Amino acid sequence: MNVLTDLEIIRSAVLSGEINDAWSRIKKRTGKYKFKFSLTHEEKYKVAADLLTQFGSILSGNAPVVSLTGMAGSIGKCGFSQFGEDAAMEYLSNMVYYLRIMLDRYNVRMPAFDAKRCGDL
Repeated sequence: MNVLTDLEIIRSAVLSGEINDAWSRIKKRTGKYKFKFSLTHEEKYKVAADLLTQFGSILSGNAPVVSLTGMAGSIGKCGFSQFGEDAAMEYLSNMVYYLRIMLDRYNVRMPAFDAKRCGDL
């Protein structure tokens, strides 16, 4: 399990307008991380589930996009050995940028969105 892979899949789905795929990935993987945490009690799985839950809250309109950058301090607990706190902050700042573009373009409020707004239908 690697939450970085999940974030990249979600980002790709969001940028290509496949919002339902992103939402499906968030729900599926959050459940798996929570289950893994219940078995192993390793903190990295709880943090990964919280991070994906935060993504879900942003996509559903229940949390502001900038709340994502607050997760940069805890992202190192997920087993991202390649990420220091500064690199995590930069990565999440880029994700915020992509999410803002997507929210504006697709008018996302998951689990439904208005594809007519951007002319995709």
